[in-house]
Amino acid sequence: MTDTTLASLDADTLRLFTDSVQRYGQDKYGFDTYRSSLRAKPYFSAQAWRDYADMGWLGAALPLDEGGFASDGRAIVALMRYAGEHLALEPLLASAVLAGRLLALCGDGAALSRLSEMAGGRKLFALAHVESAGDAFDGPVRSSYREGRLYGDKQVVLHGDVADDLIVSACESRVTGSLSSTDGGQPALSLYVVDTTHPAVRRTVYRLLDGRGAASFNFDGAPATLLGPLGKGRPLLAQALLDARLGLCAESHGAIRALNRLTLAYLKERRQFGRPIGMNQALQHRMVELYMLEQEAAAVIGAAERAADLAGPQRERAVMGAVAHTITAGRLVSHEAVQMHGGIGTTDELAVGHYFKRIMVINRLLGDRDAHLEAFAKAE
Repeated sequence: MTDTTLASLDADTLRLFTDSVQRYGQDKYGFDTYRSSLRAKPYFSAQAWRDYADMGWLGAALPLDEGGFASDGRAIVALMRYAGEHLALEPLLASAVLAGRLLALCGDGAALSRLSEMAGGRKLFALAHVESAGDAFDGPVRSSYREGRLYGDKQVVLHGDVADDLIVSACESRVTGSLSSTDGGQPALSLYVVDTTHPAVRRTVYRLLDGRGAASFNFDGAPATLLGPLGKGRPLLAQALLDARLGLCAESHGAIRALNRLTLAYLKERRQFGRPIGMNQALQHRMVELYMLEQEAAAVIGAAERAADLAGPQRERAVMGAVAHTITAGRLVSHEAVQMHGGIGTTDELAVGHYFKRIMVINRLLGDRDAHLEAFAKAE
């Protein structure tokens, strides 16, 4: 397994990357692009995905010397903020951030070869870990690996509808002896790669509230290849999920920024009784509160970024606290934005309702606010 310390991009490289992400969103990924992608299978823009690969975005987890970002938290934040601000439907979080980080952490030749395939846009990966929709990512794992075959069920696999390969967590019966302290008394887990097209893999496809694709899977003796060290899947998952949660914070912050921008513009344009409704002092005060929530979210995300080099519990505390705070900010901003737009805020033709749905999904995707607050307290 490779060193899990995150490398850092130099300031100039990070600035160039951030600028390129912002320009692409402004020039190539408007609301019309999003709406057309919603209606076309595979529920995201194939052209945008090719563009991401050509620009090196999908190599977020690749080492620096191979043209990647080595999962630098600042690059992940810039990438996922773009996804939230422009409602990008492509599997950036599922494939480039979460699955990519897991492949990089495993660090063997087979994992790095798959990571290169993903970075080039030739394969899509997704993590299949949750077994009950109500458990988020902290519930028990009952899927098992026996005699070279995988058995079990997985739920709510983000972008599992289009994934070529799955990274699947399963209980490892081959691990004997006492459990390590990192497993917290739970059965040891290993990670496996599974081809989704195999006949022993049954996939049930559906869409989430925000239009992104997802799937549930049943494995009935599916061939699987071990990924990373035997019985060490739990600590690898914990590290990769911290990156994914930081990415979710940034995605939510991007959506918050867009909602505040749209709401402020609407308050200036919408006229009632011969003047803009934004002249109403109560609405001005509410808008200031939304802007403060946006800035507070940016601050806690920045603190989580800077915690990348801290010890495990300290970084976990920073990230979990950022998620809990961002969930609250996203819920308040999205509700206020819809309310201040009035009835049209819920229509399909207006972007506000779509941001509202995206934030609702983000706020439940890797656990709700209470779960993150509990993890924040335990990390102390």
